Amino acid sequence: MEKIKEIFSKIKISNLAKKNIKGFLIIIFIILFSYFVISSFIKGSRNKTCNNLRQEIFSKTDLYFNEFNLLPTLNGDSITINLNDLNDTIVFKDYAVTGTVTYTKYNDSYIKSVNIDNAGYCNTKEFGKETDKYDENKNVEVVTYYNYYEVDSYNSKWSEWYPSEDINTTETNGVLLPLDEDDLPYIPNNAVVTEYVRETKTYYSYRDKQWRFYKNNIKYSDYSSTKPKGYTNKDGDTKTTTDPTDWSLDYPEVFDYRHIKQQTGYRWYYMDGENKIYWNNGEYSVTSPGEEYEKDKENTVKMYSYYDDIWRWYNGNTRRIYSSYASTIPNGYKYKDETTLRYTDWSRFTDESKINSSNKTYREERTDTYSRYLIKYDIYSLPMLDNYVSLEELENILGKSYEEINNDKSLKVDVIFKFKYE
Repeated sequence: MEKIKEIFSKIKISNLAKKNIKGFLIIIFIILFSYFVISSFIKGSRNKTCNNLRQEIFSKTDLYFNEFNLLPTLNGDSITINLNDLNDTIVFKDYAVTGTVTYTKYNDSYIKSVNIDNAGYCNTKEFGKETDKYDENKNVEVVTYYNYYEVDSYNSKWSEWYPSEDINTTETNGVLLPLDEDDLPYIPNNAVVTEYVRETKTYYSYRDKQWRFYKNNIKYSDYSSTKPKGYTNKDGDTKTTTDPTDWSLDYPEVFDYRHIKQQTGYRWYYMDGENKIYWNNGEYSVTSPGEEYEKDKENTVKMYSYYDDIWRWYNGNTRRIYSSYASTIPNGYKYKDETTLRYTDWSRFTDESKINSSNKTYREERTDTYSRYLIKYDIYSLPMLDNYVSLEELENILGKSYEEINNDKSLKVDVIFKFKYE
């Protein structure tokens, strides 16, 4: 043993040999790396070519399925056509591609699968094991399994009537529903809604014009805060007020008949990125110009608005004898003072119009569309089969075709999709 160690200890690898080994390893690495890069490029190029071929096939089969109305309508159902049935031949590298294309109804869409040959490296390979995951970028074979439920159908009670302001302006399942879902009638938690039923009705609201009437025809001035020329006496019983003025930075003149209000005015802005965009180039306002605006609390001013007391004026010692406000002439009063016109508050909405021949001269009406709702819904049983089965087995169990099963309102089919990839 010692002799062997001594022999090996005398063997030394020359520097030249070391360099040769290192060079050899580098060459091997370059070859392997180049092989990997070239193989990846070739594989990627072929995948792109095959994907383009499938898209060409699908563009032609889409036309064929639509032209002959062949698209499956039942969930999980599939239709297969032969490429030989197409009007146009699909060619790959000068060879006519043969095989089949399958369209499967997949919930609200379709899965398209090809099984082709005579297409060189794009020929369909053997499909693998089933998986739950769907990859739309790969050629896939769809496998479906079925179960079913027994279904009972019910109607909810009708909801209350709701005004248009409480109703959404965007449809849900083709129906304008209430803004607040709590306004819909109650249904059980496990209910499956089949239809929202909306009923509408016109509701009416009204208001009345009112005036003050007077007995003696004494000449009066227009309304004024100060004594008009030619009139000496103020009728305090006619007192009313002007509309408030717009808010202004100017402090108004002060009079004993004037009522001045003061509030804080702000510059209002919204953010555009990091920039503040001011409303009306920085004009001050007491109220917000819109929901998107914020007040600049560092720039405030005092703003003022006012309204004036006004009266009717007359001459002499006798003034008009006025009635209270009324819509029709009270007994004993001959004249209507048109300038005293006012309106009552709008009444609440009801489903009957309150305008008739006796009040149409002074009554105004507005309408609104009210809505109420009923919900049609189903309650499902537990799954009727212990295990999901093929479509053929389901049809044998129920003694009906798949179309007949789907048309039976007392049954609901549940479909599970599995996928097999090349």
